[in-house]
Amino acid sequence: MNNVKILIVDDEKNIRLTIAQSLDPLGYQVATADNGEDALLQLKVQEYDLILLDLKMPGMNGLEVLRRAIEIYPDIKIIIISAHGTIEDAVEAMKLGAVDFL
Repeated sequence: MNNVKILIVDDEKNIRLTIAQSLDPLGYQVATADNGEDALLQLKVQEYDLILLDLKMPGMNGLEVLRRAIEIYPDIKIIIISAHGTIEDAVEAMKLGAVDFL
């Protein structure tokens, strides 16, 4: 059994479910959050190996979640996902500690 814990953070329910359903058969332990505030609450009670994080969300955006998550767990791997990202967003995310920007 795979012990890798992944948190999927996206305000779009279909995206969260699709990614979770794709990872679950591979044995990953998957949790989801529908906004940045919920993601940060989950990070306070559970350590994750990887976060797949949407960039554009209502309320707290992905860059702010990235900033705060890195403060809690400096070694956590975070991949930003977005259909609306810019080069500037990608550069900023990488500067803040994201391992990739899709």
